[in-house]
This record gives sequence, structure tokens and C-alpha cells, in this order.
Amino acid sequence: MHKKIVGFLKNVPCERVFLKLEDISYTYRDILSLCSDFKLKYSDLSDKNCAVISDDRESLAIYLPVLDSICNSVLLQPRDSINQTDWYDRAAIEYIVRVGNRKIVSVEKIEQPVVAKQSNKYNTSFILATSGTTGQPKLASYSLESLTAKSQKNIERGCDFIWGLTYDITRFAGLQVYLQAAVAGSTIVLPQNSDNTDSMVCSFINNSVNCLSATPSFWRKILMNSSHREMPLERITLGGEIVNQNILNALCKSFPSAKVIHIYASTEAGVGFSVKDKMEGFPAEYLLNGIDGTRLRAIDGSLWIKNSNRCTHFLKGNVEIDEQGYINTGDLIEVKKDRVFFLGRANGSINVGGNKVMPEKVEAILEECPIVSMAKVFAKKSSVLGDLVSADLVLTPEGESIPKKDLKSRVVTFCRDKLEPFEVPAIVKRVDFIETNSTGKKIRNGK
Repeated sequence: MHKKIVGFLKNVPCERVFLKLEDISYTYRDILSLCSDFKLKYSDLSDKNCAVISDDRESLAIYLPVLDSICNSVLLQPRDSINQTDWYDRAAIEYIVRVGNRKIVSVEKIEQPVVAKQSNKYNTSFILATSGTTGQPKLASYSLESLTAKSQKNIERGCDFIWGLTYDITRFAGLQVYLQAAVAGSTIVLPQNSDNTDSMVCSFINNSVNCLSATPSFWRKILMNSSHREMPLERITLGGEIVNQNILNALCKSFPSAKVIHIYASTEAGVGFSVKDKMEGFPAEYLLNGIDGTRLRAIDGSLWIKNSNRCTHFLKGNVEIDEQGYINTGDLIEVKKDRVFFLGRANGSINVGGNKVMPEKVEAILEECPIVSMAKVFAKKSSVLGDLVSADLVLTPEGESIPKKDLKSRVVTFCRDKLEPFEVPAIVKRVDFIETNSTGKKIRNGK
């Protein structure tokens, strides 16, 4: 039998708080008690493959160790992909468990195709879906050992860490935060309203959250909150999108005593490596010597990665893997002197008259502009040039005071010395907010 979350929970002092919700807390003892009760009531789920659908983040946080304690594998089904029923066949799912309002809502047995029945005993723990922001979602199977391979497991120190949860647990980044807290005996704070950044910041302040992980886009939203400095943050991590110097500097200014760490990870490749020097990109020596047990390569401008804690196999979709086990991440990189910089996704460029424009590069420049808080760059179709570079901008207070007719000229003037002419936005629009998806990333191409 492979490892279970409950095995880690048993090592933690039982009176320590594991989950802190808006109106109630769950200790490690409470979760272990739920595990015991669940095994007695739902013994039919023993060693079965189950999909879990959660009506809210709180219920999944409570019942994830419970389901894992008895099931062979658990498919974490994101709330925005409920209709992906073909996943059940791919993952050989035998039961669908719905949780909500902090309880088990229903347990439904489903029929399996013959093919699925022949392959339903993978030695696995969790099945995760990629976000699908650059294509069809993939299903990746992970063991608990792989997911926790780079987690800190010092339970004595773990009591000092209070994690705020910004990601959904059904996604790789959210599960990583959840498991890090579980294996170290830390506390997780789950704000009730996960769609409202101001509400989340208020909850993190009230519950003394000192560890927070989010995408750069989500961090920008946090920094727009006037009270964000009241969070007693000691550890800040960023991932999921390109981390540029502008956001690193802003975080260091707001939280001067906090450790700021950029973590490179993906659902496909697992946790790759971390960068702790508060500089964008990563040292070029990583390409030669590797880092944190991870090997890196640059091939035709793309980053390839090899590590031991990636997913065990894909149930749907695939990635490009070479003979030596290196995965093509699809991230374009550029080496400048002793530093490697991320340019963007290989399939995310904008074609402007035959010239390739990386949205992330333009966004980074725009977000350096004193009148811009956050930017989203995307393609606008043109019958002449193919695509036009278009930008939605959330403005700073200074930017909001600029007349609408002068906004574009101010932005274009700022960009001209920093970008190629074809990279400068042709269309500029002021917006009140920029939407992010359940993984905390800017929504691109309608995803």
C-alpha cells in the first residue's frame, strides 16, 4: 500500500489546528477522527478509484485526507470542468464522491468500460488535471511520495507556519500548499470568499497568515489592496507565470523582512527548482549543474527539465520527453550572460506582420510604467497585419487621473524605448480588473 496523507497527520500533535475556516477550526485530531468514521461508513470505497467533486474549497480541504485514507486513487475534479466525464474512463473511476457544506453529500457508483477495469489498480494517490490554458487539459497521475518529495517535514518548526490558501486544491499548486502544511504540521487558512481578493487579504490579516503562495498576477491584485502590508508575511512564493523584476521589487518593498521565492513547477513536470535571490529568471549555472536534484537543458530556445518527482504517467494527453527523460516544458528562455530569462509559452506568441511578439514580455514592460498596476496583452485580429498587439490595463491612482484621450500616447511613449516597434501595443484599453482563472493565472484565449 502506498503512502497516505493520514500517515503524516498522525505524526502531528493532535491538538494543533490544521484548517482554519471563517467560523470554525479543525484540529489534526478532528481530521483523523473523520478518517476513522468514514472507513466504517463507506467501507465499499476501500482500494477503489474515486473522483471527488467539491461544491466549495472548505469541504475538499476537510475531506481530502479522509478519501485518500481509504481509496486507491483520488481524481481531483476542478469545479470548472464538471462535464469532463471522459476523465472517469481514463482514470478507471469506480465511485464519484460529492462533498459540500463540510459534509459528504453523495457517493455514487459508476459502471466502467472493460478497458478501464483492466487498468484500475495503478499504484497512485492523486490524479490532477492541467489548467488547459494553452490547449486541452491533461490528466496526470501522481504518487504522494512525488508530491511531497521537496516538502519541508520538520513538524517542530511547522507549528510556526500559517499558510493562506489562494489556489484551488484541485490544482497542482494548491495541492502543493495543502500537502506542505499537512506534512509539516502547519495551519491552513481558507477564506470563505475565494473570488474576492480584498476579502481574502482581510482574512489573512485577521488570522495572522505568515506564508502565502500565489501567481504573479494574483500578487499584483493583493498589492492593490490598501491593507496588504498588515499581513505578517515571512515567506512569499510565486509560481505559475513568469516572475519579472517589477513584481519581485514590489513584494520586497511591501514585505522587506520576508523570504521571496520563485518556484518553477508544473502539473506535468512536478516541482522543478526554486530561485531565492530575489532576481528574475535563474542563474545560468543551473543549465550546467542542475539544482535541487533537477537537471535542466536549453534546446532550440526551450527549457527542458528532468527530475525524479514528476508525475508517474498520463491518463490523458502527453508531453514531449526525450530518450534521457527530459520533458519539454514549452517555456521559451533566453540566456543573457550569467542569467536565464523566461520569454513566454512557445505556443502563446502573437504574429504581427510575420514578427513574433511574446505577450509576457510586453506585459512586463507595461507593468513597469508608473501609471499601470496590471496588464494583460493579447492578439486582436487584423486583415492587414494578421494580429495587432492589444493591452487591457488596470491603472494606478496616477494613471486614473490621466484623460482618456491621452492614455494611449502615454503608454506608447513609455514602451517605445523598451520594445521593438511591432511589440508596442496598437490598442490600449483601461479596465477595472483583469480576470484570473482557478489557477490564479491571467485568462488567455478564453481559458
